Amino acid sequence: MKKFIYLMTGAALAAGVSSCVDTEKPVFQEPTTFMVNAPALQDEYLATTGDMDDKSTFMLTCSQPDYGFAAKANYNAQVSLTGEFTEEVRDENDQVVTPASYVTLTNQDVNNAVMQLRTYDLAVAMCTLLEITDEDSWADYIADGGKTEGFKVYMRATCDIAGVPGSFIASENVVSYNNVSLNYAVPTAGIIYIVGDLNGFAEPASNAALYQDYQLIEPEIGCKIYAGVFTMPSSEEAHPGAVIENVDLYTQWRFFTELASWSASGVQLGSHTDDFYKVPINELVETGSYTGNAVYGLGNWAVFLEEPTVMTLAVSLVDKEKPKVYYRIGEWDVTIAPDASGVNEPVFNAVETEE
Repeated sequence: MKKFIYLMTGAALAAGVSSCVDTEKPVFQEPTTFMVNAPALQDEYLATTGDMDDKSTFMLTCSQPDYGFAAKANYNAQVSLTGEFTEEVRDENDQVVTPASYVTLTNQDVNNAVMQLRTYDLAVAMCTLLEITDEDSWADYIADGGKTEGFKVYMRATCDIAGVPGSFIASENVVSYNNVSLNYAVPTAGIIYIVGDLNGFAEPASNAALYQDYQLIEPEIGCKIYAGVFTMPSSEEAHPGAVIENVDLYTQWRFFTELASWSASGVQLGSHTDDFYKVPINELVETGSYTGNAVYGLGNWAVFLEEPTVMTLAVSLVDKEKPKVYYRIGEWDVTIAPDASGVNEPVFNAVETEE
């Protein structure tokens, strides 16, 4: 009888544990409350910049929406010059009739509710909202007495989970920076650089003119995906005596996010963290394509090429902490589209040729 009681007690405990586990499974719920915090320095002077290479930032913080579980969410900010945040209006031909009254600022650490926002991006947003699109419209703005100091800019925070419908939410309150300068800045596609045998592994910091020919450029401004077409030298041309058995003599490359020195940290995207490390990807030649992960490091991708080869390369920094690379043999036209989870990725389209 005691043995039977022990068995029943064990079964009840097991059922209780199972029930507990079931109730603790993450269940998504649409958040209803979301707040942005008033900046501690909201009345201090905030200088913007028109220099795209200026990496200076300012801060905006917000609460974390309740999704029902600890979600990896994306935090960004929207900026307005009026305090209103209205969506754009399009006509039956999908043409913009009335533009949105705000512009989105990309958080440099997108998964962090303590947002780092670029002062350059703020200048671009302000110019966009003022309908300043080029140097002529900037000159007209100044000639008409347009101010460049003492702006009050309004901001709200946004949050969403990539690929999850119903997860987007904007903060129910609006905050402001009250003493902002304006600089001429128009939307410009972002750039990164390829460094490798194709350019003699010249140090980017001291060869800015050379690297104008070795840029990967955003197909869509702000998409954080960069693409370019390059002719890679044969392995024999790059490393005399190259043989397929020796990966050290393969054609090699990695990327820099800015024109920096070899010793700069956090700006080199490679195949491995270690310097001189080579990750062979001969499947690129065998199949015509390669997709893989990148890291912030000094390792190179390496492939054995019997002859000079045209390649289309794309690098995704959509998730800055998990960069990815996409390589294709030949020349392709790269566009941007969401994958099944809603995250943007490069799409390689055949280049149309004139008959």
